[in-house]
Amino acid sequence: MRKTALMFASALSLSALLAAPDATAAPRAVQVSTPAPRTPERKQILDAIRPSSGSQIRFIVHDLRVMKGKSANFAYASVEPSQQEYDGGEYILRNDGPKTKGGWRVIWAVTGGGANSCADIAAYYRAIAKLLNAQGIAPDRLNPGHSKEEQNLSAAAREDADCNTVGDLGPAVD
Repeated sequence: MRKTALMFASALSLSALLAAPDATAAPRAVQVSTPAPRTPERKQILDAIRPSSGSQIRFIVHDLRVMKGKSANFAYASVEPSQQEYDGGEYILRNDGPKTKGGWRVIWAVTGGGANSCADIAAYYRAIAKLLNAQGIAPDRLNPGHSKEEQNLSAAAREDADCNTVGDLGPAVD
């Protein structure tokens, strides 16, 4: 009986040790959230995408994700205007909190309507991926398919130096 109790206690101690958090373990995955319709955060993000303040453009939102980085919050939005009065596209926004008075600003965008070289657009995808990685955010968690799109554009540019694709690029990524 005593031997069985000792074995049980040892097994219990071992399982507690195995369940304890390890200080050297990789950090937990950053959570993705989607602001619900009609919430202040969603409105602020969509207002930042609109071409001018006070614009009444209504968007069809295909995807909207928010993640917390090391020093800022980031959002990804895939939208199109409901009346086609403006080009839709993909946007990555940044909110630095008090430094920007809590405001969202577009830091990366690929919208319809124009044309750029495949190599330029691939480099644009790599630049934002580098910034997101530095913030502890996996680009594909914020913008699903980001890496695959960059790989496809890079491959197209290697195969044809004159390759162009539809897409206007947004602001330069710092």
